[in-house]
This record gives sequence, structure tokens and C-alpha cells, in this order.
Amino acid sequence: MPGLSLSFLWHMHQPSYKDPFTGKYTLPWVRLHGIKAYYDMPAILRSYPEIKITINLVPSLVEQIEAYASGNAVDVFYEYSARPSSELTAEDRAFILKYFFMGNWETMIKPYPRYLELMLKRGKTVSDAGIDDVVNTFNKQDFLDLQVWFNLSWFGFTALDEYPGLAELRKKQRGFTEQDKGLVLGTQMAIMEKLLPLYRELSSSGQIEITTSPFYHTILPLLYDSDTARRSMPRAVLPQRVGFPEDVLAQLKSGRQFIADHLGVAPKGLWPSEGSVSPEIIPLIREAGFEWMVTDEEILFASINRERSGELLYRPYTASSRGSSIDVLFRDKGISNFISFDCARYALREEAVNEFMRQVSSIRRYLSDRHREGIVVIALDGENPWEYYTYSGKRFLNDLYGALSRDREIRTTTISAYLRDHRPIDTIDNIYTGSWINKRFDIWIGQEEKNRAWDYLGSTREYLKQNAGGLTQVQLDAALKYLYVAEGSDWFWWYGDTFYTVNEEEFDRLFRKNLKKVIEIMKKPMLDFLHTPVTALSGTQLSAQPHDFMTPVLDGVPTDYYEWEGGAVCYHTSTAGRHNPDPFISRIYYGFDLDNLYVRLDHNVEKIREAKYNIYFAINIFDHEFEYRIVIPIKHVLDTKPYYELHDSKDQMIFEFKKTSESIAIKKIIELGVPFSDIGASPDMRLNMIVSARDGDVEIEKYPAKGIISIVVPGKDYTKKMWSV
Repeated sequence: MPGLSLSFLWHMHQPSYKDPFTGKYTLPWVRLHGIKAYYDMPAILRSYPEIKITINLVPSLVEQIEAYASGNAVDVFYEYSARPSSELTAEDRAFILKYFFMGNWETMIKPYPRYLELMLKRGKTVSDAGIDDVVNTFNKQDFLDLQVWFNLSWFGFTALDEYPGLAELRKKQRGFTEQDKGLVLGTQMAIMEKLLPLYRELSSSGQIEITTSPFYHTILPLLYDSDTARRSMPRAVLPQRVGFPEDVLAQLKSGRQFIADHLGVAPKGLWPSEGSVSPEIIPLIREAGFEWMVTDEEILFASINRERSGELLYRPYTASSRGSSIDVLFRDKGISNFISFDCARYALREEAVNEFMRQVSSIRRYLSDRHREGIVVIALDGENPWEYYTYSGKRFLNDLYGALSRDREIRTTTISAYLRDHRPIDTIDNIYTGSWINKRFDIWIGQEEKNRAWDYLGSTREYLKQNAGGLTQVQLDAALKYLYVAEGSDWFWWYGDTFYTVNEEEFDRLFRKNLKKVIEIMKKPMLDFLHTPVTALSGTQLSAQPHDFMTPVLDGVPTDYYEWEGGAVCYHTSTAGRHNPDPFISRIYYGFDLDNLYVRLDHNVEKIREAKYNIYFAINIFDHEFEYRIVIPIKHVLDTKPYYELHDSKDQMIFEFKKTSESIAIKKIIELGVPFSDIGASPDMRLNMIVSARDGDVEIEKYPAKGIISIVVPGKDYTKKMWSV
């Protein structure tokens, strides 16, 4: 029976967080991921010498790792962490309370009683005004413990094994000293110094192949010609056309050269940012010196206009355009996403690994029955999934690599090694234009904010072109560097309502600051629009107060058009994301009468029935003093008598089955009524609400994607007040 080749491509990237005016790094993600996944992923391979993998390192990430290692990187979060808790100003304390819980709550906060205690004391979700209300309830020791825990919780399993003092601090839990904090921060810097030498070592031994991406991870087809987005999004509203092929080539060439200079190997392979490809970029990829690239399987089947087939997927191709060609492999989307989004939810890691091996073995048998060999490419994010795994994925990765090491029929390989012995036979003459996310570009273009960001970028680029003749080569190179930073994909990712991050304002500032720096170098008048945040002009309204009392019929069906219209506001954006593009909940309505809060959820019944996991909906209602969670076990009760549970802030159940058919109905829609008295809400109290779809402790989707729903509990004169507004 022929063996099967298996190639992991772990993709590592961060945008440039360096403020072009101050030189400081304003976000900590290179450092925090550095002590976690960027260290764990190569270090674990030392225990499995038979495992060969490909690691894609984006130059903008390597550039920042090198800056930390050399002591030239100072990030703002490190500075706030290092300040003695006894010397924190009011501004310092507010910053720490707002941002020092950034991490997966279930795996990085909840397991540690002191860290969880501090989060509950602050509130799981809190506004800036809410922070002002609670900041004085934290004493110096609270802030010191929080400074330590934020940094301590981010260490991956390799650091914990190599530095026993970290594990001792986790056991200590509370009462940390400034010396304890110094140990944590010093260990972080020591690990940052180890990262690049470790990658060089594994590359030299042949255990890993290093590939790369455009220097600042730009979406190549959109930068080449933004109108190419219309090929996969024919009805999209696009920004003013942007087209800078020269920048595409520069990002490719400089990125490959940077990796060669700093890691000692000129990459043969390219991961085009977000798997984004088009025919036009193939000649530029070849000109930059790359021999092969990887993208998503949906691009393959759209290119050849065929139904999905393993026989077609698990082989290399040659893609040609305008007299140039390049080898292309296509990732198995299902198995890649299985690791990214599903494995962490398995109760037992052995079950997750067994399912992975079952899928791969099934592919091997499928190809063997057809007397074919083949390669399965598993390409995915190498940094973010491990926040959702217990022990940062240590047990899963050990079991996975162990199982693959023992299997004689499955051989892990780097992609270049495979291509040396298996040259492509099939050709693609017109590769599909799209990305690895639904083979579209709507994550980065086509929404109001995203389009405005492209307009900002395009106008600044044209301004530079018009004035380039008056610049020295040194000035021009410097201006282009900051422009290239602004061409990165991450800025456009966070604009709009597709995804939410607490750092969105900083992303907007960095994007505009890099464009401002271009103009400062030119010594030309500033483009006034760059002073205006991209988000400031958005017409999206995240919450509004119902304008009248309402008492809907709770029967699970839209009784009539006006039933919810009078006193409710609709939300229809979620964090469904790339792994779940069709949300479980499409709309949220809410309203109230004098005694009850009413919520309506328009849900996707078929998607819920087909879901592999036990989906439930959670409605979190909170202010800075309390929190309640309404739990609707949706999948369990679709075909039975519906009910909901009410839990307190510690997730202790207050009652179960008490609120049944008179308070909740689940049919075409979900309608429920919650007495204000049940949640201790009194008139004029402000309530905040977030809805989520969950599987056990894992949040799958959040609604709304940005911000919170906020209402004021009505009093008897509410209608009169609203009429007077």
C-alpha cells in the first residue's frame, strides 16, 4: 500500500506594532506570542526528530523578534508591567485594568483562582466608565498581582518546563513581590533571545523548512489591483481603485531577502498573505525568486471548475500566467480547520488526535485504492489556536507528533523535499482570484470602514508618487517603508464589523500614523483626512434605547411585523469569522415593558441541528456590580419543551426549569421574557448585554461583534421621557 506524505505549514505573523514617531511598540503581541507559540512550536520538535514541518515566518514578525532580542524593542505593555505597583498613577491603573485581561478567559484566566478573582472584581466586560467606578477598589497588591498574572499566563509549555520558577509563581497565586515580577519579565526577554537561533538550528538540520510571505503581509491581488476583488464579489461596493504592482514586487523581494539575511536561508516557498492569489501576481512571485506557493483547496476547485475530489487535491500543480509559472499546492481545508477550531473542544486530547489520524489514514486508503501517492498539506495559523487548548496545546501536539512518528504509512515532509521527487504534471492556466477565507476578499475590502482605509492608503500612495522626484533615495526608501507597513492585511482585517478587538483604536492609530510618517518624510503639507480615525466616520450604531414599551407574544414565531418593531433594536453582526461564516444567530431584538426585559434571537435552526457540538446560547446581562447569565440549551431543547437557566456572576445556577413555556418559546425564532426582578434590576439602572453561541466553555460566536448592547431599565414615566427627547 503506497505511503502518504503529510506536510504541515504553520504560519506565524504579526503586523508592525512600532509607532513610527515614538519608536515604541504600542501592542505586546510579538512578545506575548513569542513566549508561547513562537517558542513552543519549534522547541517541541526536538523530541520528535522524525517529524519534518514547514514554518512560515513573516518578515515583519522576524524584524520585531530581532528588535526584542537585541534590546531595541520597548513595548508600552511591558512598561506598564514593569512599573512598581506603588508608583502607578491613576492613568496607569486604568490602563492596566482595561488591558491586562487580554487572553483566553477559559484557558488563561479561569484556571488560576487569583487571576479569575481579579477579573471578577473588575468585571468580565467593562466600559471605560465602568473602570473609573472600580479602579479605587483595587489596592497596590491587587495591581501587582495583576501585572504578574497578565505576563505569567502567556508563557507556553516550553518556558514552564525550562524555567521552574514560573511554575512556582503559578502555585503561589497571590502576594507577588516586585522581585517575582522581575523574574517573569526577565524570563520573557531571555526567551525572545532564543527564538531566532532555534529556528536557524532546526533549519540547518533540515527538520524545518522556512518559508515566508510579503514583508508586511499585504493582500497581493488587492494591492496589485483592488478591482480584482469583483471577480469573487461581483456585487461588492469597492473603494476608489488602487493598483500598485511595483509595491507587490517590492514586498515580495524585500521579504525574501530579509529572511535570507537574518535566518540564513533564502526561502523557496511562499505563503501569499491569507492564501490570496490571482493570475497577475504569478510573474511577480517568480521574479522575486520563489519556486512554489500554497493556497486553499477552494481556489483549486474554482480554478479547474471541478467538484471536490481527493484525487485532484492531494497533488502539486503548475500555475501559469503571462509566460511565468510556479508550483502550487493546495491545503486540505477541513483538516487544517479541524486543528484550528475543533480539536481544542474535544474533552479528551486522545480523541482529537485519533480523529485526526483517522482522517489522514482515510485519505491514504483512498489514494491507495487508486494506486496513487499524494501529499496532504495542512496549512494553518501557528500562533493563535493554542490559546484555546489546555496547556497551550502541549498534550495535543505531543500526542499528534508521537502518533505520526510511529505510523509507518504516513511520512511527514517539508514541501520543497516533496517537490524534489514529485514534479507537478497538471497545470492551471487561470488560477482563481481569491483568498483562503471563502475564496473571497470581503474580510479586507467591501465594507464602509475597510473601503475608507483603502482610500486613505491609495491617496497617500499617489501623493508620494507625485512628489517622489523631489526626494533623495534615502528619503524615498524611508517613506516607502512606512507605506509598505500600512499596506499590511491586519489593518483592514480589524476595520468594519467582521471581527472585534479591544485594540481596534490602536490599530487605527498605527495605520494612520504610518501614512502620516510618509508625508512627514516628504516634508509636504499633511493630508487632512489622516487626522480623522477611519472608524469615526462609520455609520454603524452599536446600541440604542428602545423608544416605547412593548409586550410581545412569546410563541416562537414572528406574530406580526409590528410585534417587535416598536420598542426594539436589531443587531446582525457577529464574530462568526472564517471558520463559521454563517452565524448561529442572524439578528437580535430587545425591548421591555415596565416589569420585563424581552429578547428575540433569530437563529439558524438547520445549522444548529447539523452542528457537531452541543450548542447553547448565553445572554450575559451585567453592570459593574453584578452579572447574570441566561443559558438556553438550544440544541437540546429544539424538539422538546424549551426552558432557560439563570446563573450568577460565578456561574452558579439560580434556578433551572423554573422559567418554562410561559417565559420562553423556541420555534422559528427564540423569544423570552426575563423579569427585571429576577436579575435585581431597578429603574434607571444601566444594563449591558452580550449574546454568545457556545460549546461548553468555548465561545464560538459573539453578538454584536463590536461593543455591547446597553439599555436603561425603564421607570413608570419612561414613555413620557422618551417623547420629550
